[in-house]
Amino acid sequence: MAVQSARTPQAATSIQLAPAGRRIDSSAIRDLLHVVDRPDVISLAGGLPAAETFPAAALSDAMADILATDPSALQYSTTEGYLPLREWAGTRHGVGPDRVLITHGSQQALDLVARALVEPGAVVALADPGYVGAVQALRLAGARLRAVPSDADGLDVGALADRLRRGERPAVVYVVANFDNPTGATLSLVRRVELAALADRYGFVIVEDDPYGDLRWSGAAQPSLATFSDRVVTLGSMSKIVCPGLRIGFVVAPPELAQALVLVKQAVDLHTSTLSQRAVHRVVTTPGFMAAQLDRLRPLYRDRCAALAQALTSTLGDRFEFHPPAGGMFVWGRFVEPIDTQALLPAALEHGMAYVPGQAFSVEHDHRQALRLSFVTTPPAQLEEGVRRLAAALGPAR
Repeated sequence: MAVQSARTPQAATSIQLAPAGRRIDSSAIRDLLHVVDRPDVISLAGGLPAAETFPAAALSDAMADILATDPSALQYSTTEGYLPLREWAGTRHGVGPDRVLITHGSQQALDLVARALVEPGAVVALADPGYVGAVQALRLAGARLRAVPSDADGLDVGALADRLRRGERPAVVYVVANFDNPTGATLSLVRRVELAALADRYGFVIVEDDPYGDLRWSGAAQPSLATFSDRVVTLGSMSKIVCPGLRIGFVVAPPELAQALVLVKQAVDLHTSTLSQRAVHRVVTTPGFMAAQLDRLRPLYRDRCAALAQALTSTLGDRFEFHPPAGGMFVWGRFVEPIDTQALLPAALEHGMAYVPGQAFSVEHDHRQALRLSFVTTPPAQLEEGVRRLAAALGPAR
């Protein structure tokens, strides 16, 4: 006999979200990706690596061989991660594997660090404009975000020092020191030394997020902040140099924090995909792979960045101010005229071009005249056409 439900169509359930669920908003970038997924739109919006650089054949061969010879690659594994991969990451950062935790992308690494270090209401300082994923993760943890200005040399460490002298006490300072997202800026050596000294003096932890450091095509690489202080947590990612779909990241942390992060990750997801870790390790430790992969990525991205910079200069002229980066994936710039890039976006989409409005990266300050452009997935001719479409949406100078 059928059982009739006592619910009526009017008996809608109201579910009350916890504070964490009410603290964060949707990422404007993720929302925009749904809008621009059209063949007629030249999208300079997403921060996606170039798919033609993914080592699909090498990963396929690695997975096939691993599965044929060792079915344990499909089994549960340790929370810390696959030891040979931890050893490889540790060697690159000059530490032992006991200080390395493999994560489900570097975004999870940031989430775990925030859970371990940030009490609800604690102050976290970061550059403004700032990386959207960091803003989301830190707000989810209940942090009170404090915006620090930034410029072509990265986070304004002098401005942070002034606040510290006035009594502000952040628990964490978050920084993308190499080719910042969204600005493309690299923290200068002088500021790195100063920031590390401030961490030692005032007792905060520096979270150095470094997904783009290997993508330098010009100038000398700067030393990690961990070179200058023991109060540094480094986040790394295989998404930009191998591929993002396998979701392999890592965190390098001081010993006491590394142990705490393992316990937090146990509660979150037990461990990162065993097969993904094994396959990535097999590929990156293949003799010659890393050098060849970076030799492929760097000139490709360099040429595309140069094409975008040339198009912006020749098409928009002095209407648009920007600093071409020496690596990474993004160009950040602002219109000299009082143009709201959020309001301009529908017209740009109508003309078949997409970007991310600057206000999407706002922590506290106003970036309505700014925008972020990503050049890595778009060939030079399309980059030039995309800028022409932006100029058409913009119209003549006022």
